[in-house]
Amino acid sequence: MHTRIKSLVSALLLTASLGTAYAVYAAGNATEMTGFPKIYQKWFEEAAAEFDVPVELLQSIAYAETRWRPIVPKGHAKKNGEDFQEADWHEGEMPPAYGIMGLRNDPHFGYSLNQAAGLIREMPVTLVTDTRSNIRGAAALLAQYGNRKNRATPLEQWEDAAAKLSGIPERAIAEMQTYEVFNAIKEGRGNGRYKIKQREVDLEKVYGHEKLRTLAASRVLLEYGPNNMRLTAPDADAMSPSR
Repeated sequence: MHTRIKSLVSALLLTASLGTAYAVYAAGNATEMTGFPKIYQKWFEEAAAEFDVPVELLQSIAYAETRWRPIVPKGHAKKNGEDFQEADWHEGEMPPAYGIMGLRNDPHFGYSLNQAAGLIREMPVTLVTDTRSNIRGAAALLAQYGNRKNRATPLEQWEDAAAKLSGIPERAIAEMQTYEVFNAIKEGRGNGRYKIKQREVDLEKVYGHEKLRTLAASRVLLEYGPNNMRLTAPDADAMSPSR
């Protein structure tokens, strides 16, 4: 399973590990998609049109969360050819995420699964096992968080909505997640299993110059102590924000 930034934060919150550092990376090259990834692309486009949100944002959130591989509880994967990630969670472990969009249903990261299900009038379990419903629900919730923003709104103005959808309570950590999302849009991503349409994004306008230097460093570290949580980038001075 792809290690999501939210999972890293969850591990920190649950274990309170002292002096632990985590590295976050993102990469990808565009190739032709077939099978379910191509179907997912169609569902992203349909949901973007239905709820008037940027399709690139839906694509990239799914990329950051799951690399377009829907997460389902063990034993609940459909036998329909989808490349599911079956996860077996136990009490005391990091809370689970659901579906291709990584929706949540726990006190640490919120109840986006239930909220999204309510917005599209489906049962939460449907969003767990049905990828199209998972995408629609996430799009509906993103639109709600967008507070009247639409597809014509500059992408830079969607960062707060994307952060809220992530459910990450620490704003600085949520920005690590949204940086991966928006940088993937800026650069484009694709490997045959996912594809994010490249689109210009002014990351400095989103995060500010100094914060972007940290986020854009080749090796971003999350350091956690008993009374603090902070980001560091030892090589930030040598890095370009566009990298």
